[in-house]
Amino acid sequence: MDKLLPGLGTKLAERWINLLALPGVLFTVVLAFSWWVHPVGAVDLDALGRRLTEIAVPKQGTQLTMVASIGAVIATACAAIAAELSRPIARIWTGRDRGAILLLQPFLRRRIRKVRAAAPAGYGVPERYLPARATRIGDHIRLAEERIAAQYGVALVRVWPRLWHMSNADERAMTQHAWDRYTAAAMRAAWAVGYLLTGLLWWPAAVAGLLLYLSAWSAARRAAADLQTAIEALTDVKLLDLAAAIGISPAHGKFTPNDGAALETVLDKGSFLTR
Repeated sequence: MDKLLPGLGTKLAERWINLLALPGVLFTVVLAFSWWVHPVGAVDLDALGRRLTEIAVPKQGTQLTMVASIGAVIATACAAIAAELSRPIARIWTGRDRGAILLLQPFLRRRIRKVRAAAPAGYGVPERYLPARATRIGDHIRLAEERIAAQYGVALVRVWPRLWHMSNADERAMTQHAWDRYTAAAMRAAWAVGYLLTGLLWWPAAVAGLLLYLSAWSAARRAAADLQTAIEALTDVKLLDLAAAIGISPAHGKFTPNDGAALETVLDKGSFLTR
C-alpha cells in the first residue's frame, strides 16, 4: 500500500487536531481517571462517591500549571504512539500475511462462494477477481490492481505515481478523501488499542475500546471500497494522458493491453533483460 499510494498522507498535519490532539486529551483524561478509580472498581458507586469528595484540588496557580503541563506531555506522547501504531494497523488490515490467510480460510471460502453466487445467470467470475486476501479491505486494494492489469495490461504500482503527479487537486479529491477516511479509521483503531489496555485498570475503558475498534474496522471497510472505485476511476480517465506524455499513441484513441506492454517497457526502464 505504501508503494501504491504515495503522497496521500501529506494532509496529516492539517488533521492533527481531529486525529491526534483532541483524542489524545480525551485518552489522557480517561487514563488518569482509570488509574485513579482502579482500587475502587467500576460499579461501587458509594466508594466512588467517597473518592470524588476526597479529590485534592490544587490551590496554587503553579500547581495547576504543572498538572496541565504534565497532562499535555502525556497527551502528546500518547498521540505520537497512536500515530505510529496506526501505520502497522493500516497494513495488517490489508490481509496480505499468509498466516492470516490460512487462519481465516473458512471466512475466505465463504466470501468466494458469495462472490460467485452474485454473478448473473450464465456468467462466472474470473479467478483473479475472486477474494484472495484475509480481509475484505485487502481484497478491495488487490482488486484495483487486478482489474487495471486485466483491462490495460499495466501494473498499477508503476503507473499510479505518474497518474497522481499528472492529476490536479479536483481529480485527486475522490481518492484523497477515501484515503483520508481509511487513515482516520486506522488512527481510531490505534486509540482503541489504548483503551483496551486501559481496561486493565478499569474495565469500562476496555468496552469503549472494543466498540471503538469495531466502528474503526467498519469505517475502514467502507473507505477501502471507495478507494478501489476512486483508483480505478482516476486510472480510467488519466491513462491516455500518461501514454501521450510518454510518447505512446494508442490506436483509435483506446488504450489496450498491447499499449500497456509498450508503456511498461518505458516505465520499468530496463529493470529486466531477456536471457
